[in-house]
Amino acid sequence: MTALLLVGCAKAEQNRMIFYGGDIVTMSDTPSRIVEAVLVENGRIVSLGSKEDILRHKSDATRLIDLQGKTLIPGFVGVHSHPDLSAYLYGYVDLSGFTHKTKDEVWARLRLAVKETKKGQWIFCRGFDPMLVPGLTAPDIKYLDSIAPDNPVFILAQSMHSAWANSLAFKKMGITGKTPDPAPGNYYEKDSRGELTGLIVETKAIMTVAADAIKVFDIKDNAVKVLDDYLGNGITSITTLGLANSKAFILYEHLSTHQPKLISQALDMVGMLPDRKPTLRHFIYLMHTTPDLFPDKVENGDDFFRVCGVKLWYDGSPYTGSMYLKEPYLNSELVTKGLKIPLNHRGKPVIDKQEFYDAVKKYHELGWQVSVHSQGDQSTEEVLGVFEQIQSKSSVNNLRHRIEHGVLLPPELLGKMKRLDITPSFHINHLYYYGSALNDDILGAKRTARMLPVNSTGKSGLFYSLH
Repeated sequence: MTALLLVGCAKAEQNRMIFYGGDIVTMSDTPSRIVEAVLVENGRIVSLGSKEDILRHKSDATRLIDLQGKTLIPGFVGVHSHPDLSAYLYGYVDLSGFTHKTKDEVWARLRLAVKETKKGQWIFCRGFDPMLVPGLTAPDIKYLDSIAPDNPVFILAQSMHSAWANSLAFKKMGITGKTPDPAPGNYYEKDSRGELTGLIVETKAIMTVAADAIKVFDIKDNAVKVLDDYLGNGITSITTLGLANSKAFILYEHLSTHQPKLISQALDMVGMLPDRKPTLRHFIYLMHTTPDLFPDKVENGDDFFRVCGVKLWYDGSPYTGSMYLKEPYLNSELVTKGLKIPLNHRGKPVIDKQEFYDAVKKYHELGWQVSVHSQGDQSTEEVLGVFEQIQSKSSVNNLRHRIEHGVLLPPELLGKMKRLDITPSFHINHLYYYGSALNDDILGAKRTARMLPVNSTGKSGLFYSLH
């Protein structure tokens, strides 16, 4: 115990830095000529001012950082991220359309992975994307068996809302044609004979493979690499939407919190946790299925690590047919053959409606911010209906709940969102990468023209964020 206390004292000592010698952009109304230097203590900006004034605070232990004419700006904030999933995917084989331009390149990369992998070992792949790779279609179980007869293969879609596996992978996961679906809208697709087709849809079904992935990859090491990647891109604060793993929670708290708990310090000392180093601020929304991970109080953590609320999913992705729509998807070749979405499909909720209502009510009444994944127009209409019903009977307010992604958020609902104090966070990459596919093949021009109503949201006076 004495050793732990000494370690805690050593890590609690001030870490001081002074930046000077370049343009310092504060994003405030303070004239830039006044801000010539910045004093940072233990990761917090404590003073701005002239170089002369700030240098008066230096001591022998203070790091003096001369910008040498470079510009110092605030770090970016990743308002919607999944570093835990990125840690899992870090070692996956890349089949994405960002790397491969033709379908032949995609399948050649998978065949190379099979050739390089010993028989019986798992092959995990990521980024499968028929929208970005012309002519690429979803594989069936027989095709994957023909490519990898002696290795379990798991391929995750770029959207992360669907996946494909071969026979050996399903055997390893203990899934057969008789395995029940894990949740509404989450399923292992079966043909008319009740046999597996290879398709796995939505997160609860996909996470069946997590136990096997953990055995293959060093998740702790990958987690640190992922956080370093964020920093390398100028992102200094992130929000994780939907953390469900207790070990990941302990890991991220250990890495980011200002003062680690004694148990974390003990695990660190015996090598069970990575060494701490300066990293990003990390804010967490836990899944509603993990009530034991929630702190006793809404006011918890510190400026560097905190649980902010709860994350729920009401619908899924436009690229798996699980985005919940008022009108059906187009029956285009991309939709029916490339994505294998059924004819005249509208999607549906991926959670039981009563379970959703009960979870929102529970965490709202406890004072937690509620974040809901909702992409489709019908989905968002129903989600807002639940919030309206709960808030009309509650004395709790001013929690500023969130709608995540909002691809087809109807602009006519913005007034209701403002009244309910609900803010959207728009997933703008849908437009950047998949705008043409959504316009021509998935939704059609009329609906695509109403996608991601960012400008209308700003004009309505609602706060919003982009991710």
